Amino acid sequence: MSLPARADDTTLALEHAVRGKVVYLLALVVLVESIYPITLAGTLPLAIYQLLYASMIVIGVVVGRDSPRHAWFLTVAGTVYLVAGIIYAFNSTALWAVLITYAALIPYHALLMSVLVRFIFAARSITRDVLYAATTVYVLLGAVFVPVYGLLETLAPGSFRDGAAPDSPVNWQQFIYFSYTTLTTAGYGDVLPISPWARSLANIEMVVGVLYLTIIMARLVGLYTSERQGDSR
Repeated sequence: MSLPARADDTTLALEHAVRGKVVYLLALVVLVESIYPITLAGTLPLAIYQLLYASMIVIGVVVGRDSPRHAWFLTVAGTVYLVAGIIYAFNSTALWAVLITYAALIPYHALLMSVLVRFIFAARSITRDVLYAATTVYVLLGAVFVPVYGLLETLAPGSFRDGAAPDSPVNWQQFIYFSYTTLTTAGYGDVLPISPWARSLANIEMVVGVLYLTIIMARLVGLYTSERQGDSR
């Protein structure tokens, strides 16, 4: 009898952590992934962008506090990113700071997505929070590939190429654009994966994006069907 009780406690903790807060996370994720062009305007806009990203990270920690271990991990990863990000904002030549920001963001986004996915599949009915969580995971899928591409380009320069500036290195702002066009399979063809590893990662993102939409739609339809069947009894 102890195992079901423990499972119920875990589900309740997850629902308490996510419910009513995920909408703020969604809003901030969409904001920071949309206004990134301001970072090209100089140091101050870049610092402001980092503060907005800090707000998103704080909300992410709140949403992911379903367990002390998750909250601790998200806090550490978020703090490491922010410290390195601030250093990069005032010293864009600090390559080590760029690498640290990439390395911190990947597990941060991955854990946050896992918390939200568990919330979606633990839900017993379709609510606004479930829809917000499903949308947030999709946006975060695009976000998590940005540092992955950035790490590859930093460690293996020339893995990507921008057709508009073929002789210039591809920066992280361009990877935000590239990631979401890849995730949605729009594929405009202006930023190109050149190396085999870059092409492989792009393929993985496209497949993951399509599979996620398929699986999440099946889950939402299943919840809706269960609700209708329950109401008809």
